[in-house]
Amino acid sequence: MEYVILYTMSIEQDNTEKLEQYNKQPPHPSYIAGFIDGDGCIFIRKIRDGYQSGISFTQCRTNILQILRYHFGGTITSSGTNRNNKVVDIIDETTGKIHKHNIRNQYNLLIRSNEYTVMLEYIQNSFVIKHNQINCLNKMKTLINQQNKKEEKDELFTICCEHNKKIKVGQPIFEHINMEYIAGLFDAEGCFYISSKNLSKMYISITQKNHPEVLVYISNLLGFGAIDCEDKFKIYKKDDCLKFIQLVKPHLIVKYNQANAFETYLTTNDKTIKEEMYSICNREKHEIEVFDKLNQNDEGKNGFNEALKIREMKEKLCKELLVKEVYKEKSSKMMGEGNHNYGKSFSEETKKKMSSSIRDAKQGVSDETIIKVRELIKQGHKNTEIQELLDLPRHTVTRIKNGILVCRTEEKTSKVSLSQEDLNISKRKISVEEIIQVIEKCISGLSPKEILDYLTKQRYMYNIENTLTIDIIKNIKRTLAGDKPIIYQKELSETRYQYYCFLKTQYMETLSGKKTS
Repeated sequence: MEYVILYTMSIEQDNTEKLEQYNKQPPHPSYIAGFIDGDGCIFIRKIRDGYQSGISFTQCRTNILQILRYHFGGTITSSGTNRNNKVVDIIDETTGKIHKHNIRNQYNLLIRSNEYTVMLEYIQNSFVIKHNQINCLNKMKTLINQQNKKEEKDELFTICCEHNKKIKVGQPIFEHINMEYIAGLFDAEGCFYISSKNLSKMYISITQKNHPEVLVYISNLLGFGAIDCEDKFKIYKKDDCLKFIQLVKPHLIVKYNQANAFETYLTTNDKTIKEEMYSICNREKHEIEVFDKLNQNDEGKNGFNEALKIREMKEKLCKELLVKEVYKEKSSKMMGEGNHNYGKSFSEETKKKMSSSIRDAKQGVSDETIIKVRELIKQGHKNTEIQELLDLPRHTVTRIKNGILVCRTEEKTSKVSLSQEDLNISKRKISVEEIIQVIEKCISGLSPKEILDYLTKQRYMYNIENTLTIDIIKNIKRTLAGDKPIIYQKELSETRYQYYCFLKTQYMETLSGKKTS
């Protein structure tokens, strides 16, 4: 059964399982915002050399800290040498369970200004309570490396401190509240309560002393639960507790195991199972975790490092696009009368120098690269291989190969563009006399295979390489049927061309006769 698996799983195993669950995608932005609103700190503080800013999370369980660090960077540290030296749980002699006042080790995840950009972009439009602090942090990141911005930084420091110290400053953004946000807030400030003295007494609660109006909104949104005299949101009814668990459990991380145990506790009448579920909740709440992978800079941040690579690629691409757009705009302005050289005549040498200057300004392909490409082409390398080997833009190798892109000291070879007729003739793999023979055999009623066999024998007799295929014969027949030219007048003498036209007409009549019959 599921509760047995939960009970036998160690904290380390559970942490590994949670990290694997979220290694592809971080928790929902609203979940993280809810967790920060409940148990996080967004700070800007003064230090000797200026200012320090960041986001910190404090937890006794590191599963959520490891997941956030994996995707958003930062460093996990201990909360103090005196507090983080606990390894043995204090057992309550009355119940035999871990004592509710058992002091656990606390751990901090600190994400500083050199890393928090990725997280800010991910969660910035999800906050309900600490949206003013997050806005200060967003503005601060743009000023971090700027000189002579002391007044602006002072103002952000003051605003952030004011919102962190005073209880009710700023209006919550209620429209950002959703189930993911409630799950994050519950993981930070929520509680599954089962009485150790009376197993039938239970409730679910969320605490938010600074902004109880958020709890009122959550109660109205859910349609159950109430706010008590301590400004806590509580759910007592069994059915409402089960509804709440079904809504938030898919998004929970810290209290996921408690949610499973509490759900089993509510749905069973077996006292032994209820006691087992109480034990699981007790252990999840109070057991000491000993986490020794502290103050590590690189290990455990794979998702964050990958996100940085993608950011760098995007920034590089955007920069390249911007440069291209700038040059495009400059080029359009330099066209015609906008060009200071408009109407002037230049020697070939001057034109070459101007072309080289333009290529250098645009960081074009160097002469050394062009020579290297030519050598690789001679060695038989494919275009794609050369492109990858020398990290060249697309089509560059083809342009060098075709003589379009040459060294600065070389002359471009002028190419005469072929007409469509010349292009068709250059691609042809069958001679004009063979085409005439094909038409004659078609009129005689031979099949394409029979015609191909005949022409193949002819080529063999005269020791001519056979490049003919049955598709060539079929294409000739299709072209004739479409009344399109196969042979052009400039390819034959006048008498021979007239004979070709006669055969073509005769073939069309043969086709018409077949259709009529």
